[in-house]
Amino acid sequence: MALITVRFYSLWRSYLGADSTPLQADHIQDALTQLEEKFGNQLREKLETAGVHLEGKIQDYSLILLNGTTLRNLNSTALKEGDVLHIFPPVIGG
Repeated sequence: MALITVRFYSLWRSYLGADSTPLQADHIQDALTQLEEKFGNQLREKLETAGVHLEGKIQDYSLILLNGTTLRNLNSTALKEGDVLHIFPPVIGG
């Protein structure tokens, strides 16, 4: 298994109380499953408190990049040691 880093940004960082977390996973889907198990309920509860009701998993309402590339543009979902998943709320700006 590869040791990767997951970095949270903007509102997700605030709601989850973490800048980043390490994960051990071989494939993106493994990492996303672990993220959902570890943070999914907490994120949905914070959103509910803010008046936002979302169904689904974190990946359904987040922008996720692997080493700077969106998941839909990846040729492979295999992870390697040192990869970084960046997870953003769907809309950010200012």
